[in-house]
Amino acid sequence: MEQLIENSKPPYTILLLTGLSQILLWGGSYFLLSVLSAPIMQETGWTYQQVYGCLSLGLFISGLLLPAIGKIIQHTERNYILHYTGIVMGIGLIMIGLATTYPLFVLGWVVIGVGMGMGLYDALFASLGKMYGTKAKKVIVWVTLIASLAPSISWPFTSFLLHELGWRHTCFTLAGILMVGIYPIHQYIFQPVAAKIQVATTGNISFRTKIFYLLLANFTIGALITTGVVVHLIEILSAKKIGMPTILLIVAFLGPSQSAARTLELMIANRSAVEMAFISTMAMLLGIGLLFFHPSLATIGIIIFGVGNGMRSVLRGTLPLAIYGPEHYPLVIGRLARMPLIAQAAAPFIGGFMIQQFGTTIYLCSLCALLLMNLILIWKIKSYELQLQKS
Repeated sequence: MEQLIENSKPPYTILLLTGLSQILLWGGSYFLLSVLSAPIMQETGWTYQQVYGCLSLGLFISGLLLPAIGKIIQHTERNYILHYTGIVMGIGLIMIGLATTYPLFVLGWVVIGVGMGMGLYDALFASLGKMYGTKAKKVIVWVTLIASLAPSISWPFTSFLLHELGWRHTCFTLAGILMVGIYPIHQYIFQPVAAKIQVATTGNISFRTKIFYLLLANFTIGALITTGVVVHLIEILSAKKIGMPTILLIVAFLGPSQSAARTLELMIANRSAVEMAFISTMAMLLGIGLLFFHPSLATIGIIIFGVGNGMRSVLRGTLPLAIYGPEHYPLVIGRLARMPLIAQAAAPFIGGFMIQQFGTTIYLCSLCALLLMNLILIWKIKSYELQLQKS
């Protein structure tokens, strides 16, 4: 039966199940190699670049597919894209678990990349926007608040499986959980939606506009900075003459601070998405600045950066909704996701090259320059928003 649920509030059961599905999907893809990379490299002899290059490939594949995925979500009543993401990702995990040759391992990550495009944040935000329209902002904040626990839950669980089963059977077990668990959860959550603003009769939308390119540049720079800091954080802190025990303690604050950002979003929900984007970017700039100028305040710097980054994750969904509204939201989300994911895939290589060639000081200066550029972009976005309000 078709359902018109735009402007309705989801029950807490829906929020919890959606957050749970995201924890499972992130744990079986993006966060997988954090635990399994070492035993994979030890058994196979593949290099660090070979193993982690496959994760970058998966992100690249998902970025290429997201415009088409957004279009499918926009123009279909039954959201089969999210329904089958666990099955697709599970097939990729099985291929990885069976891989005795590197090409099969790579192919497994290509399939996982397809699953990541089908079911992680961008496709999820598009689907939530289609279902809840103007009320999707609060839904996105709540879901990302729950989903931010993904590393805290998935890393210990994957580590337990690794200890008990080995890395190959860990992949098989995670595949089984995703293939059996995600389909019924998503089938329950994402019922057919045929609201009048959500079907294919809504007309065309042009993406060759100033505001679209401003948002695209802002999101791409944000993805480049976030991945560039998180991936190379230990190297950055080590260059500041901080001991490894202290580094591990500092890094442990990153996840909780990102969760705290979602709670902050709920507390100051009256702020516009553009204002939240400004606060997020300023927090990230201040956090990196503390790392650069005052290494003794590195813990505070990481907490502030984590808060800003946590807010940025939410803004990926709420800022386009505020600018474009719910009518073309899935299409917009899909188009806006491609370049940030490609930047996310390239960031580890760009950051590694810059640190090796120029050192962490120049690298941190470059990140601060990019954040200042993002502040200018946000000011431009705010100006455009004011023009729309006057017209």
